[in-house]
Amino acid sequence: MSDFQERMLSGRMNDISNSPGEIEGKVSAQYAGDQAKVYAARTRLQNALDQADALDAIREIAVNLIGTQEVAVFKIDKKSSELWLHWSFGADPNKHSVLEVCREPRLKEVLSGKPVFRSKLSNENLLSTDVPVNALVPILVDGSPAAVIVLFRLFPHKTGIEPVDREICEVLSNCAGRAVGPYRAR
Repeated sequence: MSDFQERMLSGRMNDISNSPGEIEGKVSAQYAGDQAKVYAARTRLQNALDQADALDAIREIAVNLIGTQEVAVFKIDKKSSELWLHWSFGADPNKHSVLEVCREPRLKEVLSGKPVFRSKLSNENLLSTDVPVNALVPILVDGSPAAVIVLFRLFPHKTGIEPVDREICEVLSNCAGRAVGPYRAR
């Protein structure tokens, strides 16, 4: 083995055998980065000026923080048990204009106020559509679901919804109400 090969091998071995302190530092940095994403999402939504800005905030958060190519917001029509497309980015509005609760069993859970996520290793689709759906997130207004955010296809480098993405979805659920209705000062 040449000197160069030995130095390269030695350098790689040092990279592989991280000390506990190095690993802890990497984990702490990852945690701090994840919490910065959650904070950025919350701040962006809370500072939205109006409905259009809140919808733009949802787009920014979905694309830049979660990593989805397509997102849509559906308003809930409780009388007809349907969800009507309110706004979308990247999703075909002709394919996804109405979702019927009776035909979409996963929506019942979302309408109770709980987000639903696709498992990383599952091929299950959360809606009966040919486009993969990775998350269904209720938008809560005064504690009740008023709309549902649908996160469709993820960017190719993403294997699924990560724990930090779930935290960001909780922020969306609790802070995106301005996107579906007029702002009411409390």
